[in-house]
Amino acid sequence: MSRSRPHITNTIRLLNLPPTVQRRVAAGVLSAGHARALLGIDDPQAQEHLAHRIVAEGLSVRAVEEIVALGGDPAKRRRQPARKQPVAPGLVDLANRLSDALDTRVKVELGQRKGKIVVEFASLDDLDRIVKTISPSWPSGQTA
Repeated sequence: MSRSRPHITNTIRLLNLPPTVQRRVAAGVLSAGHARALLGIDDPQAQEHLAHRIVAEGLSVRAVEEIVALGGDPAKRRRQPARKQPVAPGLVDLANRLSDALDTRVKVELGQRKGKIVVEFASLDDLDRIVKTISPSWPSGQTA
């Protein structure tokens, strides 16, 4: 058949979509990528509604995947306030001290296994200034 097994499997999965959505895929109005993203929604009516939005708003496949990951159509769902992750008090203080020392915004984030420090800069000159502050022996103009 000159098609890979995953290609055939993904195409067969599209048969689980409502007939109206299948017709849009067959007509080329919706891409197979959009249709595969719609499979993440269980409700056929919600799939049809989101398919209509994809066509009407020209949503990208990534945008559809994001909508599906958030639990379907955000216009229909009530927004719940985002829960902030608890931050260790020492990390906030450290971020503030680094921010003062580098004269820029610094975030210190702690994950389950590792953490990261995010140092923002406005331009390449600003980056060069920050690098010189962190490591005075660093040669100028070597940051980018």
